[in-house]
Amino acid sequence: MNWRSDSGFSLLELTVVLAIMGLGFAFVAPHFARSYDGLRFRTAVREVADGLRGARGIALSQRREAVFVLDVDGHRYRIDHQPSKPLPDFIDLTLETVAGEREDSGRGRIRFFPDGSATGGRVILAWKERRRRVDVNWLSGRVAIAEMQP
Repeated sequence: MNWRSDSGFSLLELTVVLAIMGLGFAFVAPHFARSYDGLRFRTAVREVADGLRGARGIALSQRREAVFVLDVDGHRYRIDHQPSKPLPDFIDLTLETVAGEREDSGRGRIRFFPDGSATGGRVILAWKERRRRVDVNWLSGRVAIAEMQP
């Protein structure tokens, strides 16, 4: 009786295939990590812009002042007294706003008014060579995202 069969793969063949797959993964994995951080960066830019737009929407719809607060050192933001939302730590944040809306603790505010206007300002988000700014027009309160040159 011969138990050996010609169908199937030998242990050596399976080992070679797994080794090739492992080498391929070793070369591809770092690219996925960079892509993931890039996705997190783009998402953070949109989250900040959406937060600013949300504050403007509250001011318009509820006919009262609404405040967007950015904690540059703590990498967090919030609208009015809502719970704060985190931003990734690897992103460098800068807030440009009027002097009366800045605090010494690394926090600052952009205030929106019931007529749609705002104190105005800019949030700059940077990661590696990428820089984006989220601008708030003081007259209209409109929020816009723009790419900045390195």
